[in-house]
Amino acid sequence: MNMKHMLLSTMLLPGAVMVSQAATLSFPEVPAAKEQAAKEGKPCLVVWYGSDWQPNMQEFCKAWEATAKEHAGTFVFGQFNDKLGLNVDVRKKALPIEHYNLPAVVLMAPDGTFMAEYDGDQVSKQPAKVMKKLAKLAKKAPDFARLAQEAAKLSGPEAATVAGKALELLPAQFAVRCGALTNIIRKQDPEDTTGYKALFAMEHMAMYGEIKGILNGGKDGKLSGKDRKFADAEAYVRKVLDTDLMKQKKYRHRRQQWLAGLAYVLRERIVSTTKPQDRDTTPITKVYKELIALDPDTQYAKGAKRFVHYWSSDSVTIIENGFYESGHQTLGFEKDWRVNVTDSIDGPGEYTFSLIPVDNGGMVTRNYRLLVNGKEVAKADAPADKNTKTVQFKVPAVPKGAKVEVQLTAQCNDGWFGCSGHIRMQKN
Repeated sequence: MNMKHMLLSTMLLPGAVMVSQAATLSFPEVPAAKEQAAKEGKPCLVVWYGSDWQPNMQEFCKAWEATAKEHAGTFVFGQFNDKLGLNVDVRKKALPIEHYNLPAVVLMAPDGTFMAEYDGDQVSKQPAKVMKKLAKLAKKAPDFARLAQEAAKLSGPEAATVAGKALELLPAQFAVRCGALTNIIRKQDPEDTTGYKALFAMEHMAMYGEIKGILNGGKDGKLSGKDRKFADAEAYVRKVLDTDLMKQKKYRHRRQQWLAGLAYVLRERIVSTTKPQDRDTTPITKVYKELIALDPDTQYAKGAKRFVHYWSSDSVTIIENGFYESGHQTLGFEKDWRVNVTDSIDGPGEYTFSLIPVDNGGMVTRNYRLLVNGKEVAKADAPADKNTKTVQFKVPAVPKGAKVEVQLTAQCNDGWFGCSGHIRMQKN
């Protein structure tokens, strides 16, 4: 061997040693693990990781090797080493879900049907906690697999019923991701006579897709504006909400989703078929309030609270800074505004309150009042029906720490630019 070849060999050697020492799990690959799980009638638990890039691999592997020994009687463990550059098609064939937040563990029933998946730091740092949840779920694996296999052999609503019963054995966040069963429900019971489609086979965007399809006159419909099928869309959503399953407390978050869909239909109808001054928004706010009452802490509820403020004629817009915008006010509706001007008050005297609009936003304002700690102390000297942007107030002596507000009635008539501008309260 010449010197050049000897030097090259020396340069390559350390890299070769590093690769050979890379930490990996000793579990069988997914196909072999699934085959063994089916043979032994045990759920299969695949640890999905990346030895080429995942930090702290030595500790990760030690933790999961120890975990596998503790739970060998319950699970068949497998591994999917997601190395850099691995073909996506290979991954899709190996695992029943697509996922990107690795590492992860994927639980499958003995027949290979997806049951659960945990990911991220909890898999890396808290395998014992993850396994406690999975061991509890594993007890349901035999019944789950039996129902899944039965559903695959049936057809029509009967198939959807059995598939839904299988999914009810899983936590809701996993049930909606079990494609093998949600596809059965979707295909075998498209009219959702069982109610399981709404619970498990209908994600947020898919739900709105179906509603819009009905509104526009079917999948290929071209209807728009007043011609849309509002009654059909409302009847469809109410049918879902009337199912016994949807009324169960454990599915309240799914009910929130569909209530948001119902409010969407009602909003579209009102906006498309009535003039702003003729709109009765009570049905919309009633639906939103029902949604909020189910669970006020969800994202659906938080969004509904904003919509209630927007659509309720008796809501008030609170402005705590020197800028206003009508984004929370329904176009064409009159609402009260409360503007906090406490920091602008420098002793008693004559003050000018001004709304300085941006883009001439088409806002009509009237009925200005000055309040100290909620008590009215002055009114603006302006006609009640006048579109007033600047008014004069005589401010009395204000107790220390008191809150001073200007209240007014505002209506925005510009749906393109909206109504926004600066607020000024200056002593004359």
